[in-house]
Amino acid sequence: MGNAKDDKPGKMLTSMREAGSAIVVTGAGGGIGSGLVRRLIGDGWRVLAVDLNRDGLAKLQSERSVGARLDVFTLDVSRPGDVERTARQIDDQGIAVAGLVNAAGILQDVVPFMSLDIERQRQIWDVNYFGAFYCTKWFGNLMIKNGGGSIVNITSINELRVLPLHAYGPTKVAMGSLTTLTAGEFGAKSVRVNSVAPGFTLTPAMQEKIDSGKRDVSALKRATAMRRLVEIDEVASVVSFLMSDESSAVTGVSIPVDAGWLTTSHWMNFGDLLATGSEEKPGS
Repeated sequence: MGNAKDDKPGKMLTSMREAGSAIVVTGAGGGIGSGLVRRLIGDGWRVLAVDLNRDGLAKLQSERSVGARLDVFTLDVSRPGDVERTARQIDDQGIAVAGLVNAAGILQDVVPFMSLDIERQRQIWDVNYFGAFYCTKWFGNLMIKNGGGSIVNITSINELRVLPLHAYGPTKVAMGSLTTLTAGEFGAKSVRVNSVAPGFTLTPAMQEKIDSGKRDVSALKRATAMRRLVEIDEVASVVSFLMSDESSAVTGVSIPVDAGWLTTSHWMNFGDLLATGSEEKPGS
């Protein structure tokens, strides 16, 4: 029987990064996606930034810090033929893909179920879930061909707790299921698959909602254990971990990055317990 130490994949991602392999980041033109690009480039990775937002991609390219490690691809991830062609183009250019971050997504305003726009719901599913599905299929195939790698799906606390987002929420639940299904199948091919579930994160879109009065930032903060929102770079740090050999035995899991929202939000049913630290009286 072989030595257990010999079965460990070792520093696979480190060697792939040093050899010039790349990580594909979808939704790279704004919000969390652009923060992920900056962090991964800072880690020494070559990054292939994918988005339909040409202005966002151009802004990334204009940043001096990204240097020569950034390549951009204008792509609608909801179109499977376009995803396949882009993957083939990258492969034909001799670029080895070692990682994929599925961060492309469409947000949704809170509306009653009976007021849902069916076409908008389909669009959200096409981008959020099917976009991740198509990219996992075609870029994951390149990773398997190149000897392995890591896939990270950016889901949401909606993956783990029901919120009144009737289209957006179910797509994130489905992405969580996609994570565990592909992790189980791809593990033998040296590809790890995990998801990162951000809580209320201070993205430009969130700041706009706060400024317009659509979100009560004080209420959001009170609902977290840490009494604050999440910063983009805090999400990026966890993705960086999953794209490193420090997480070499981690696959098929969802990691919340939510400042303790999941563990604390339901405590709001108990009045001022958290704020005062007091104990409830017997019989309460």
